[in-house]
Amino acid sequence: MKIIKHLIFRAGLLLLILSSCSNDDFKYESSTVKSLDFQLNGVSWNLNVGISTRPLFVYKDNGEYFANYSSLYPFSLNDGKYKFVASDFPEQMIPSPTNLNDLIVPQPALANQHVNLSDAMPYASPFKDPLTLNIVTRTGILRLKSLDITADKSYTTIKTTIAVKRSGYKVSDGTYVTEDMFVTRSKATTSGGINYAEDFILFQTGEAANNVRIKIECLDQNMQVVKTKQIEGTFAIEANKVTNADFFLNEI
Repeated sequence: MKIIKHLIFRAGLLLLILSSCSNDDFKYESSTVKSLDFQLNGVSWNLNVGISTRPLFVYKDNGEYFANYSSLYPFSLNDGKYKFVASDFPEQMIPSPTNLNDLIVPQPALANQHVNLSDAMPYASPFKDPLTLNIVTRTGILRLKSLDITADKSYTTIKTTIAVKRSGYKVSDGTYVTEDMFVTRSKATTSGGINYAEDFILFQTGEAANNVRIKIECLDQNMQVVKTKQIEGTFAIEANKVTNADFFLNEI
């Protein structure tokens, strides 16, 4: 009996020690994050109520991925330092968790998706100061349009290749990956090139050295090249704007 009482006493003492450690040594505090202002290119932006999109990504101060939240409701975080990133296209911009320092959003291969991301904004507990997350469009539109009034029925497909100098956007510091890349898209034509028009969504170019070049190949029904046209000059892409490139495909 004495042995059993002794064991019970030791177990109770151990439980008391663990409880004390839990309450003191392992205790942490949390704070509610509720003073966030979301903008899209400088204009106030909010999700519609009921939408499940989660536009806010939270990272620890060292860049480690922490969580993905909706912007509709306040939430709590353990006290500490964090970095917040927002996007109105979260599933397209950040499809899977990764360290912020390694996060690069690539130039979409088909040039059919805008890249909309805020800067990586530092935010620390107790999260009392308002924080603005301005989601910025990092891409612009290159709009191609043929001016032809005479058809050329020798081809049935127009293949356009855009040579770009920026292949990705690094979220942690707002810089671009400088690398030669080709964006290619093909479009069928039954009009021999008349009224050909295509929009390519590309990273803003910034300096003239990053301007893009356009090459067009006209293919027959067997996908053989009938003729090739290099559009003269280079084209600057401005964020959230349209750059027009008008040209003749058939007329010299």
